[in-house]
Amino acid sequence: MATFSRMASALAVLALAGGIAHADETTGLTQDTIKIGIFGPMTGAAALFGKAVFGVESVYKSVNDAGGIHGRKIVLVREDTACDPTRGLAAFKKLASQDQVFALDAGLCSNVVMAAKADIEKSGIPFMGLGAATPGIATPLAANMFQPVATTDEVGRSMIDFAMSKPGTAKIAIISHSDDWGKSNRDPAVAYLKSKYGLAPALDLTMERGSTDATPQILKLRGAGADFVLVLMYPAEVAIFMRDAYKYGVKVPVLAPQSISLEDTRNRVGSLAPVANMAVYYPYSHPTDTPEMRKWSDLIHKYYPNERIEAFSFLGMSGALAMVQALKDAGPDLTRSKLIAALDNIRNFESGISATPISFSPTDHAGVKGGAFLLYGKDGKPVVVKRWPDAQK
Repeated sequence: MATFSRMASALAVLALAGGIAHADETTGLTQDTIKIGIFGPMTGAAALFGKAVFGVESVYKSVNDAGGIHGRKIVLVREDTACDPTRGLAAFKKLASQDQVFALDAGLCSNVVMAAKADIEKSGIPFMGLGAATPGIATPLAANMFQPVATTDEVGRSMIDFAMSKPGTAKIAIISHSDDWGKSNRDPAVAYLKSKYGLAPALDLTMERGSTDATPQILKLRGAGADFVLVLMYPAEVAIFMRDAYKYGVKVPVLAPQSISLEDTRNRVGSLAPVANMAVYYPYSHPTDTPEMRKWSDLIHKYYPNERIEAFSFLGMSGALAMVQALKDAGPDLTRSKLIAALDNIRNFESGISATPISFSPTDHAGVKGGAFLLYGKDGKPVVVKRWPDAQK
Protein backbone atom coordinates (compact mmCIF):
# COMPACT_ATOMS: atom_id res chain seq x y z
CA MET A 1 0.00 0.00 0.00
CA ALA A 2 2.83 2.36 0.90
CA THR A 3 4.51 1.60 -2.41
CA PHE A 4 1.27 2.26 -4.30
CA SER A 5 0.80 5.50 -2.40
CA ARG A 6 4.31 6.66 -3.29
CA MET A 7 3.73 5.74 -6.94
CA ALA A 8 0.44 7.61 -6.98
CA SER A 9 2.10 10.65 -5.46
CA ALA A 10 4.90 10.49 -8.01
CA LEU A 11 2.41 10.24 -10.87
CA ALA A 12 0.51 13.20 -9.48
CA VAL A 13 3.71 15.25 -9.35
CA LEU A 14 4.53 14.27 -12.94
CA ALA A 15 1.02 15.19 -14.05
CA LEU A 16 1.30 18.53 -12.28
CA ALA A 17 4.71 19.14 -13.81
CA GLY A 18 3.30 18.33 -17.21
CA GLY A 19 0.49 20.78 -16.62
CA ILE A 20 2.99 23.49 -15.67
CA ALA A 21 5.08 22.78 -18.74
CA HIS A 22 2.00 23.04 -20.93
CA ALA A 23 0.92 26.23 -19.19
CA ASP A 24 4.41 27.69 -19.71
CA GLU A 25 3.93 27.30 -23.45
CA THR A 26 1.03 29.75 -23.37
CA THR A 27 1.88 31.93 -20.37
CA GLY A 28 1.18 35.55 -21.27
CA LEU A 29 -1.23 34.51 -23.99
CA THR A 30 -5.02 34.84 -24.09
CA GLN A 31 -7.54 34.52 -26.89
CA ASP A 32 -7.13 38.20 -27.68
CA THR A 33 -3.77 39.33 -26.23
CA ILE A 34 -0.04 38.59 -26.42
CA LYS A 35 1.99 40.04 -23.56
CA ILE A 36 5.53 41.11 -24.49
CA GLY A 37 8.06 42.36 -21.95
CA ILE A 38 10.58 45.10 -22.68
CA PHE A 39 13.54 46.24 -20.61
CA GLY A 40 16.12 48.90 -21.40
CA PRO A 41 18.03 51.87 -19.94
CA MET A 42 15.41 54.60 -19.72
CA THR A 43 17.40 56.52 -17.10
CA GLY A 44 21.05 56.90 -16.11
CA ALA A 45 24.23 57.60 -18.06
CA ALA A 46 23.24 55.23 -20.89
CA ALA A 47 19.68 56.57 -21.29
CA LEU A 48 20.51 57.56 -24.89
CA PHE A 49 20.35 53.85 -25.74
CA GLY A 50 16.84 53.76 -24.28
CA LYS A 51 15.55 55.68 -27.29
CA ALA A 52 15.44 52.31 -29.05
CA VAL A 53 12.64 51.27 -26.70
CA PHE A 54 10.29 53.88 -28.19
CA GLY A 55 11.01 52.59 -31.69
CA VAL A 56 10.25 49.01 -30.70
CA GLU A 57 7.08 49.96 -28.86
CA SER A 58 5.94 51.96 -31.89
CA VAL A 59 6.25 48.85 -34.09
CA TYR A 60 4.05 46.81 -31.77
CA LYS A 61 1.53 49.62 -31.30
CA SER A 62 1.22 49.98 -35.07
CA VAL A 63 0.50 46.25 -35.31
CA ASN A 64 -2.33 46.71 -32.84
CA ASP A 65 -3.72 49.62 -34.86
CA ALA A 66 -3.70 47.37 -37.92
CA GLY A 67 -5.82 44.77 -36.13
CA GLY A 68 -3.25 42.71 -34.27
CA ILE A 69 -1.94 39.25 -35.12
CA HIS A 70 -4.43 36.41 -35.66
CA GLY A 71 -7.00 38.32 -33.62
CA ARG A 72 -4.64 39.14 -30.75
CA LYS A 73 -3.45 42.58 -29.67
CA ILE A 74 0.00 43.05 -28.16
CA VAL A 75 0.20 44.18 -24.54
CA LEU A 76 3.54 45.77 -23.64
CA VAL A 77 5.14 45.81 -20.19
CA ARG A 78 8.27 47.95 -19.82
CA GLU A 79 10.98 47.96 -17.15
CA ASP A 80 13.92 50.36 -16.69
CA THR A 81 17.37 48.82 -16.12
CA ALA A 82 19.47 52.02 -16.09
CA CYS A 83 22.10 49.80 -17.78
CA ASP A 84 22.75 48.17 -14.40
CA PRO A 85 23.12 44.35 -14.35
CA THR A 86 21.48 43.97 -10.94
CA ARG A 87 18.48 46.05 -11.96
CA GLY A 88 18.38 44.26 -15.29
CA LEU A 89 18.19 40.83 -13.71
CA ALA A 90 15.48 42.07 -11.36
CA ALA A 91 13.58 43.50 -14.34
CA PHE A 92 13.68 40.17 -16.16
CA LYS A 93 12.52 38.26 -13.08
CA LYS A 94 9.62 40.67 -12.59
CA LEU A 95 8.55 40.39 -16.23
CA ALA A 96 8.80 36.59 -16.14
CA SER A 97 7.28 35.84 -12.74
CA GLN A 98 5.04 38.75 -11.81
CA ASP A 99 3.94 40.06 -15.20
CA GLN A 100 4.14 36.60 -16.81
CA VAL A 101 5.00 37.80 -20.30
CA PHE A 102 4.77 35.48 -23.29
CA ALA A 103 7.92 36.82 -24.97
CA LEU A 104 10.62 39.44 -24.52
CA ASP A 105 11.99 42.15 -26.80
CA ALA A 106 14.64 43.53 -24.54
CA GLY A 107 18.18 44.46 -23.63
CA LEU A 108 20.34 47.29 -24.94
CA CYS A 109 23.28 46.99 -22.54
CA SER A 110 25.36 43.86 -23.02
CA ASN A 111 26.29 43.63 -19.34
CA VAL A 112 22.60 43.55 -18.42
CA VAL A 113 21.67 40.83 -20.91
CA MET A 114 24.66 38.68 -19.95
CA ALA A 115 23.76 39.00 -16.26
CA ALA A 116 20.30 37.64 -17.07
CA LYS A 117 21.20 35.21 -19.89
CA ALA A 118 21.25 32.03 -17.80
CA ASP A 119 17.87 32.87 -16.29
CA ILE A 120 16.37 33.84 -19.64
CA GLU A 121 17.60 30.63 -21.25
CA LYS A 122 16.29 28.53 -18.37
CA SER A 123 12.88 30.21 -18.55
CA GLY A 124 12.36 29.24 -22.19
CA ILE A 125 10.72 32.61 -22.86
CA PRO A 126 11.34 33.67 -26.48
CA PHE A 127 13.81 36.57 -26.35
CA MET A 128 14.50 39.04 -29.15
CA GLY A 129 17.47 41.26 -28.38
CA LEU A 130 16.71 44.96 -28.54
CA GLY A 131 20.22 46.15 -29.33
CA ALA A 132 22.86 44.58 -27.06
CA ALA A 133 25.79 43.54 -29.24
CA THR A 134 28.03 41.21 -27.24
CA PRO A 135 28.54 37.90 -29.10
CA GLY A 136 27.91 36.10 -25.80
CA ILE A 137 24.17 36.54 -26.31
CA ALA A 138 24.07 34.25 -29.35
CA THR A 139 27.19 32.18 -28.60
CA PRO A 140 26.99 29.67 -26.99
CA LEU A 141 23.60 29.16 -28.58
CA ALA A 142 20.53 29.51 -26.37
CA ALA A 143 17.53 28.01 -28.14
CA ASN A 144 15.17 30.83 -27.12
CA MET A 145 17.49 33.87 -27.53
CA PHE A 146 17.85 35.76 -30.81
CA GLN A 147 20.16 38.67 -31.68
CA PRO A 148 18.96 40.85 -34.59
CA VAL A 149 21.84 43.35 -34.49
CA ALA A 150 25.49 43.01 -35.45
CA THR A 151 27.62 41.56 -32.67
CA THR A 152 30.73 43.37 -31.49
CA ASP A 153 32.72 40.67 -33.32
CA GLU A 154 30.96 41.53 -36.56
CA VAL A 155 31.32 45.27 -35.97
CA GLY A 156 35.04 44.85 -35.24
CA ARG A 157 35.60 42.95 -38.46
CA SER A 158 33.65 45.54 -40.43
CA MET A 159 35.66 48.40 -38.90
CA ILE A 160 38.98 46.77 -39.75
CA ASP A 161 37.89 45.99 -43.32
CA PHE A 162 36.68 49.57 -43.74
CA ALA A 163 40.00 50.99 -42.53
CA MET A 164 41.97 48.64 -44.76
CA SER A 165 39.87 49.61 -47.78
CA LYS A 166 41.72 52.94 -47.74
CA PRO A 167 44.76 52.51 -50.01
CA GLY A 168 48.03 52.57 -48.08
CA THR A 169 46.60 51.80 -44.64
CA ALA A 170 49.30 50.08 -42.58
CA LYS A 171 48.94 51.45 -39.05
CA ILE A 172 45.73 51.23 -37.03
CA ALA A 173 45.58 52.59 -33.49
CA ILE A 174 43.00 51.41 -30.96
CA ILE A 175 41.66 53.21 -27.90
CA SER A 176 39.17 51.32 -25.75
CA HIS A 177 37.71 50.99 -22.29
CA SER A 178 39.45 48.34 -20.19
CA ASP A 179 36.22 46.81 -18.87
CA ASP A 180 34.44 43.75 -20.24
CA TRP A 181 32.47 45.87 -22.70
CA GLY A 182 35.63 47.47 -24.01
CA LYS A 183 37.39 44.13 -24.33
CA SER A 184 34.40 42.63 -26.14
CA ASN A 185 34.87 45.34 -28.79
CA ARG A 186 38.67 45.48 -28.84
CA ASP A 187 39.65 41.81 -28.75
CA PRO A 188 37.82 40.61 -31.88
CA ALA A 189 39.03 43.63 -33.87
CA VAL A 190 42.65 43.00 -32.86
CA ALA A 191 42.35 39.28 -33.61
CA TYR A 192 40.83 39.95 -37.03
CA LEU A 193 43.47 42.57 -37.87
CA LYS A 194 46.15 39.95 -37.21
CA SER A 195 44.45 36.95 -38.83
CA LYS A 196 43.39 38.65 -42.08
CA TYR A 197 45.98 41.37 -42.55
CA GLY A 198 48.95 40.16 -40.49
CA LEU A 199 49.07 43.40 -38.50
CA ALA A 200 49.16 44.35 -34.84
CA PRO A 201 47.79 47.67 -33.56
CA ALA A 202 50.26 50.50 -34.04
CA LEU A 203 49.01 51.79 -30.70
CA ASP A 204 46.80 50.01 -28.17
CA LEU A 205 45.59 52.37 -25.44
CA THR A 206 42.85 52.51 -22.83
CA MET A 207 40.67 55.41 -21.73
CA GLU A 208 38.48 54.64 -18.77
CA ARG A 209 34.78 55.33 -18.46
CA GLY A 210 34.22 58.60 -16.65
CA SER A 211 37.34 60.22 -18.12
CA THR A 212 37.03 63.94 -18.76
CA ASP A 213 40.32 64.50 -20.59
CA ALA A 214 41.85 62.59 -23.52
CA THR A 215 45.11 64.55 -23.62
CA PRO A 216 47.37 61.59 -22.64
CA GLN A 217 45.91 59.43 -25.40
CA ILE A 218 46.02 62.25 -27.97
CA LEU A 219 49.68 63.01 -27.29
CA LYS A 220 50.64 59.36 -27.79
CA LEU A 221 48.54 59.18 -30.94
CA ARG A 222 50.27 62.22 -32.44
CA GLY A 223 53.58 60.37 -32.52
CA ALA A 224 52.28 57.00 -33.71
CA GLY A 225 51.83 57.82 -37.40
CA ALA A 226 48.50 56.00 -37.45
CA ASP A 227 46.41 55.87 -40.61
CA PHE A 228 43.20 55.17 -38.64
CA VAL A 229 42.18 55.12 -35.01
CA LEU A 230 39.39 52.93 -33.63
CA VAL A 231 37.68 54.43 -30.57
CA LEU A 232 35.88 51.59 -28.81
CA MET A 233 34.24 53.56 -26.04
CA TYR A 234 30.92 54.86 -24.77
CA PRO A 235 29.35 58.07 -26.15
CA ALA A 236 30.61 60.51 -23.51
CA GLU A 237 34.22 59.38 -23.76
CA VAL A 238 34.17 59.29 -27.57
CA ALA A 239 32.94 62.90 -27.61
CA ILE A 240 35.73 63.92 -25.22
CA PHE A 241 38.28 62.19 -27.43
CA MET A 242 36.98 63.90 -30.58
CA ARG A 243 36.91 67.29 -28.84
CA ASP A 244 40.51 66.96 -27.64
CA ALA A 245 41.78 65.51 -30.92
CA TYR A 246 40.40 68.56 -32.71
CA LYS A 247 41.90 70.87 -30.10
CA TYR A 248 45.35 69.37 -30.65
CA GLY A 249 45.04 69.33 -34.43
CA VAL A 250 44.97 65.54 -34.82
CA LYS A 251 43.25 64.73 -38.11
CA VAL A 252 43.64 60.96 -38.27
CA PRO A 253 40.40 59.33 -39.54
CA VAL A 254 38.42 57.93 -36.61
CA LEU A 255 36.14 54.88 -36.61
CA ALA A 256 33.59 54.27 -33.87
CA PRO A 257 31.36 51.25 -33.16
CA GLN A 258 27.62 50.72 -33.28
CA SER A 259 27.19 52.18 -29.79
CA ILE A 260 28.06 55.65 -31.08
CA SER A 261 25.71 58.07 -32.79
CA LEU A 262 27.38 60.47 -35.22
CA GLU A 263 24.70 63.11 -34.64
CA ASP A 264 24.89 62.79 -30.86
CA THR A 265 28.68 63.10 -30.96
CA ARG A 266 28.40 66.22 -33.10
CA ASN A 267 25.92 67.69 -30.62
CA ARG A 268 28.18 66.87 -27.69
CA VAL A 269 31.25 68.54 -29.22
CA GLY A 270 29.21 71.52 -30.42
CA SER A 271 29.96 71.67 -34.14
CA LEU A 272 30.73 69.69 -37.29
CA ALA A 273 34.47 70.40 -37.46
CA PRO A 274 35.60 68.03 -34.65
CA VAL A 275 33.74 65.08 -36.22
CA ALA A 276 34.47 65.85 -39.88
CA ASN A 277 36.99 62.98 -40.03
CA MET A 278 34.82 60.50 -38.11
CA ALA A 279 32.82 57.49 -39.33
CA VAL A 280 30.62 55.26 -37.19
CA TYR A 281 29.47 51.71 -37.81
CA TYR A 282 25.93 52.21 -39.06
CA PRO A 283 23.28 49.51 -38.95
CA TYR A 284 20.82 51.26 -41.27
CA SER A 285 20.49 51.48 -45.04
CA HIS A 286 19.97 55.26 -45.17
CA PRO A 287 20.78 58.38 -43.10
CA THR A 288 18.11 59.13 -40.53
CA ASP A 289 16.94 62.34 -42.23
CA THR A 290 16.13 60.72 -45.59
CA PRO A 291 12.62 59.92 -46.88
CA GLU A 292 13.34 56.20 -46.49
CA MET A 293 13.92 56.62 -42.74
CA ARG A 294 11.39 59.41 -42.25
CA LYS A 295 8.67 56.79 -42.57
CA TRP A 296 9.95 55.21 -39.36
CA SER A 297 10.49 58.56 -37.63
CA ASP A 298 6.87 59.40 -38.37
CA LEU A 299 5.79 56.08 -36.90
CA ILE A 300 7.61 56.84 -33.64
CA HIS A 301 6.15 60.35 -33.53
CA LYS A 302 2.67 58.94 -34.01
CA TYR A 303 2.90 57.33 -30.57
CA TYR A 304 5.56 59.55 -28.96
CA PRO A 305 5.06 63.01 -30.53
CA ASN A 306 7.61 64.74 -28.30
CA GLU A 307 10.38 62.19 -28.77
CA ARG A 308 13.59 63.55 -30.31
CA ILE A 309 14.63 61.11 -33.01
CA GLU A 310 18.19 59.83 -32.86
CA ALA A 311 20.06 57.05 -34.66
CA PHE A 312 19.43 54.80 -31.66
CA SER A 313 15.68 55.29 -32.08
CA PHE A 314 15.65 52.73 -34.91
CA LEU A 315 18.07 50.16 -33.46
CA GLY A 316 15.51 47.62 -32.25
CA MET A 317 12.82 48.15 -34.88
CA SER A 318 14.11 45.55 -37.34
CA GLY A 319 14.14 42.92 -34.60
CA ALA A 320 10.62 43.89 -33.57
CA LEU A 321 9.46 43.58 -37.18
CA ALA A 322 11.09 40.14 -37.38
CA MET A 323 9.29 39.18 -34.16
CA VAL A 324 5.99 40.31 -35.68
CA GLN A 325 6.67 38.25 -38.79
CA ALA A 326 7.45 35.18 -36.67
CA LEU A 327 4.27 35.67 -34.62
CA LYS A 328 2.32 35.69 -37.88
CA ASP A 329 4.18 32.64 -39.21
CA ALA A 330 3.58 30.70 -35.99
CA GLY A 331 -0.15 30.75 -36.70
CA PRO A 332 -3.24 31.28 -34.54
CA ASP A 333 -2.56 28.28 -32.26
CA LEU A 334 0.40 30.09 -30.80
CA THR A 335 2.85 28.63 -28.27
CA ARG A 336 6.33 29.65 -27.22
CA SER A 337 7.81 26.64 -29.02
CA LYS A 338 6.02 27.56 -32.24
CA LEU A 339 7.28 31.13 -32.00
CA ILE A 340 10.86 29.93 -31.48
CA ALA A 341 10.52 27.57 -34.46
CA ALA A 342 9.20 30.44 -36.59
CA LEU A 343 12.11 32.66 -35.54
CA ASP A 344 14.52 29.86 -36.47
CA ASN A 345 13.08 30.06 -39.98
CA ILE A 346 13.55 33.80 -40.48
CA ARG A 347 15.69 34.09 -43.62
CA ASN A 348 16.95 37.22 -45.38
CA PHE A 349 14.34 39.33 -43.63
CA GLU A 350 14.38 42.84 -45.09
CA SER A 351 12.92 45.33 -42.64
CA GLY A 352 13.46 48.38 -44.81
CA ILE A 353 15.57 49.80 -41.98
CA SER A 354 18.73 47.71 -41.59
CA ALA A 355 21.72 47.86 -43.92
CA THR A 356 21.76 44.06 -44.06
CA PRO A 357 18.97 41.46 -43.81
CA ILE A 358 18.27 39.38 -40.70
CA SER A 359 18.66 35.61 -40.91
CA PHE A 360 18.32 33.04 -38.13
CA SER A 361 18.67 29.27 -38.14
CA PRO A 362 18.43 26.55 -35.48
CA THR A 363 22.24 26.70 -35.14
CA ASP A 364 22.88 30.45 -35.54
CA HIS A 365 20.96 33.16 -33.69
CA ALA A 366 23.36 36.01 -34.55
CA GLY A 367 21.17 37.43 -37.26
CA VAL A 368 23.23 40.20 -38.86
CA LYS A 369 26.40 39.81 -40.91
CA GLY A 370 28.14 42.93 -42.25
CA GLY A 371 27.04 46.54 -42.14
CA ALA A 372 27.82 50.07 -43.32
CA PHE A 373 29.34 53.31 -42.03
CA LEU A 374 27.93 56.80 -41.58
CA LEU A 375 30.03 59.92 -41.99
CA TYR A 376 29.64 63.53 -42.99
CA GLY A 377 30.18 64.12 -46.71
CA LYS A 378 31.92 67.06 -48.30
CA ASP A 379 28.66 69.01 -48.21
CA GLY A 380 28.29 68.46 -44.46
CA LYS A 381 25.42 66.02 -44.87
CA PRO A 382 25.55 62.43 -43.55
CA VAL A 383 26.15 59.68 -46.10
CA VAL A 384 26.14 55.88 -45.81
CA VAL A 385 29.13 54.04 -47.31
CA LYS A 386 30.59 50.54 -47.11
CA ARG A 387 34.16 51.25 -48.25
CA TRP A 388 36.55 54.15 -47.68
CA PRO A 389 36.85 55.03 -51.39
CA ASP A 390 33.08 55.55 -51.50
CA ALA A 391 33.47 58.26 -48.85
CA GLN A 392 35.72 60.27 -51.17
CA LYS A 393 33.19 60.59 -53.99
